[in-house]
Amino acid sequence: MTYDDLTQLYGLDGVVLYPAQGFDSVHAETAQFLASIGLPNDKFFTSRAGVSGSGRDPYVLAPLFALGDRYCPEESQSWHVLGYLPAALVAADPSSGTVYIFQESAREYQVAHRDVAGLVHCLAEFRKLEDAYNSPDPDVEELVETFREAVAAFDPTPLADPESEWNRMLDEVLEEMW
Repeated sequence: MTYDDLTQLYGLDGVVLYPAQGFDSVHAETAQFLASIGLPNDKFFTSRAGVSGSGRDPYVLAPLFALGDRYCPEESQSWHVLGYLPAALVAADPSSGTVYIFQESAREYQVAHRDVAGLVHCLAEFRKLEDAYNSPDPDVEELVETFREAVAAFDPTPLADPESEWNRMLDEVLEEMW
């Protein structure tokens, strides 16, 4: 995935690049990816670009959860918030680059992607699914299967757990709730 690939899917205004500075404590590959390729930003995934630093920095998980009096597991308190799916918050462990999802109202998190490249690939494939879903008379089962194959070939993590956020959303697509 390149910046050009993302802008073709999301447009110039639909890609958020993170600042190159301020990521001293972030996994090098993660920082490089966020600064050069970025994250999509649209109605499905809202990106939250930012650099940690202040005591109430909303881009670090613990202060953000504290604002809403929400429980934050100790090991995840320093994770960086990447953005929001419709019913989940997406964060990355700055030391490993692993991406996690906190489902709405859940106390625990799920491993969602091996890294931000996996997250962006999954978001891009979902965008393609969404675009095809909105065409006249889509074959929804085929669209979901195509998504599953494309995602699993790149990073099987998002679909490995039957209770994952991605599998939940795909079930909603199959039930034509989108």
